[in-house]
Amino acid sequence: MSSRRNYLTKLAFEQESRNWVRRSCNVLVHVLFTLKGVRQVSQAQLRVLDISENGLMATSHRRDIPDHFFISIGDHQYHIGCAVVHRENGVLHVRFIREQPTVFINVFASLADPFALLEEIRPALYGLEGLA
Repeated sequence: MSSRRNYLTKLAFEQESRNWVRRSCNVLVHVLFTLKGVRQVSQAQLRVLDISENGLMATSHRRDIPDHFFISIGDHQYHIGCAVVHRENGVLHVRFIREQPTVFINVFASLADPFALLEEIRPALYGLEGLA
């Protein structure tokens, strides 16, 4: 991780203690981040290997994913602010800026189709009714 830190990284480190159980999964999600300041928005995919209410562990073919990004669920229907707290051998250890609903995390981890969250979703089926 870079030596530059801002309030998002500080917030993620303040949540360092693990209060939630990690659930194994194999799900792809889109991530959005800016390049060259805020002049260009870029998109990549993460393969989520495990997830909890306050973070996840994932891999990506892209090596230029910055320390701060948004996960985009469905057709840009729900966004999760994220901060990378550790990088090791191509694996990103990520904390969510805000704790996610348990019902959503349970559904996320139980998905059999790794591509399910890349297209439009029905929020009520994912525990996101009223949020997405």
